[in-house]
Amino acid sequence: MNKLTERLVLGGVALLVGLLLGWMVRGLLTYNPGLETVATYQDWRTACPPSSDAKARCQMVQQVLDSKSQSQVASVAISEDGGKQVMGLTLPYDVELEPGVGLVVGTDPVKVFPYRTCNQVGCVAVITLDDKLLKSLDTAKNARILVAGLDGKPVAIPLSLDGYADAVKAYHSDEAKRASWFWRLWS
Repeated sequence: MNKLTERLVLGGVALLVGLLLGWMVRGLLTYNPGLETVATYQDWRTACPPSSDAKARCQMVQQVLDSKSQSQVASVAISEDGGKQVMGLTLPYDVELEPGVGLVVGTDPVKVFPYRTCNQVGCVAVITLDDKLLKSLDTAKNARILVAGLDGKPVAIPLSLDGYADAVKAYHSDEAKRASWFWRLWS
């Protein structure tokens, strides 16, 4: 190689290293630990508390609306609890508590979960998301929440998975940035 080619290659490498370092420093310096973030991905929304609140966690949320009245009939929240991902289902008071709540994802058989409590918002069931259920959510085209009304008749509530995959990516990315300065380098 001649001297001019060596200098051009060295200059190009130095430029790339400088740009990379500049991008990483920018990520660290512009990250605001007191900033809450909320983003919408079709029918799902991600919400992350400020990273200054180390105990709080990001959530993926969907408000399930009645197709006719547009009133809320259920709320679904996915977050982390004790190192495990969980899904919280909040349903109105007019459900039969004893049979629990069912979840059907894609063509999988129904899985039934007990209600944990009823509070001022509604009746809540908490579902631990194991690998099999997470994989089903990733690949399914649709899901349904099954409840028994006070009259004992089953009611199927459609749960949209539109935007779920994008929300999952954002959820994991935002949670990583909250927990580690390394991931803030690339934000």
